[in-house]
Amino acid sequence: MRGFGVVAIALALAACAETARDSLAAAREALAGARYAEAVSAADAGLAGGADEVTAWGLELVKLEALARNGRGDETVAQLARIAEQRPQNVPADQYAATADQLRGADQRAVAIQVLDLGLKRFPEDTALLAQIEAAKEAPAPGSDELKMLESLGYVE
Repeated sequence: MRGFGVVAIALALAACAETARDSLAAAREALAGARYAEAVSAADAGLAGGADEVTAWGLELVKLEALARNGRGDETVAQLARIAEQRPQNVPADQYAATADQLRGADQRAVAIQVLDLGLKRFPEDTALLAQIEAAKEAPAPGSDELKMLESLGYVE
């Protein structure tokens, strides 16, 4: 009888992993179709379903990108900070740059500056992050949220 319990647990775990992989596929498809809220929902469902490590990481990244592209700035920053804290080795400098680009594309320029600043706190010598900050310093309109963020973070006076 004991062997049956082990088999049942193994089957249940395999079913959870398959469900999570299905959620990842659905989240990626929604992201590719610019259905960002749907991508976030699918990612959350997969994460709640007990995904394996690789699938969970894929779900986290899809969620991050969907939040950024959807212009959900505060949630994007929170997601990025959370995954960088949990798995710092998996969040390189170029992830901060990519997320900032996605936020700018969603007209969240001030939050993009905030993301670049978070990246520079971890990777202070990263030339791509520094270049994006320099480019942002040249572009903001007087009184814009982007300029206010640059000022509040000490990049301009």
